Amino acid sequence: MKILILHNCYKQPGGEDGTVQRESILLRTAGHHVTTYVRHNRDINEGSLFSKIETGSKAIWARDSYREVAALLDSEKPDLAHFHNTFHLISQSAYYACRDANVPVVQTLHNYRLFCAPGIFYRNGAICEECVQHSLFRGVLHGCYRDSRAQSAAVALTLAVQEKLQTWTRIVDCYIAPTNFVRKTFVSAGLPADKVLVKPNFVDPDPGERRNAGEYAIFAGRLTAERDCEL
Repeated sequence: MKILILHNCYKQPGGEDGTVQRESILLRTAGHHVTTYVRHNRDINEGSLFSKIETGSKAIWARDSYREVAALLDSEKPDLAHFHNTFHLISQSAYYACRDANVPVVQTLHNYRLFCAPGIFYRNGAICEECVQHSLFRGVLHGCYRDSRAQSAAVALTLAVQEKLQTWTRIVDCYIAPTNFVRKTFVSAGLPADKVLVKPNFVDPDPGERRNAGEYAIFAGRLTAERDCEL
């Protein structure tokens, strides 16, 4: 199978970036033809007011990403496009490039940003789903994204536009959730149940099932307040 993997790297590398790398290697090892389209948030210029406005508009619709992805689809002709992160520079415009090329779109749900500006459903030491229950602009009121109402408004506007366009329900063909809990949360938030599948994260090489008894567990991840809430 020919697969196009698309990912927008964060300024600070994290679990999503590692997952993309490992999954790409695993697919190639299994004999699939994998092409990648990667952009980096470190390339964002946050200096001037104009550059900030430009970055905000790209988060809604990145013309350069649309053109580049369209060209890649034309040359590689993949069987499907697998998205990981599109925020900020790739944007959902790449979904539409795939739609226009009749290439199915798969999106892995690494966080909750489709319905929450910071992507964590967590605020002031507790779970918060106000943007799902009421309006995305609750996040603006609370300044949820980077403790800034202005930046929260930019992200909320991006999500509101995609919601209005029905991007999440019409353009994406399949979502991959890492756990049943994540799947249930997204379906409750509004994603079509028949489009959300569960594929757990993996370890490669697989160490196999534990053979000896032991009353313990290992957690590997970022030690932050929202992670503690998840546990």
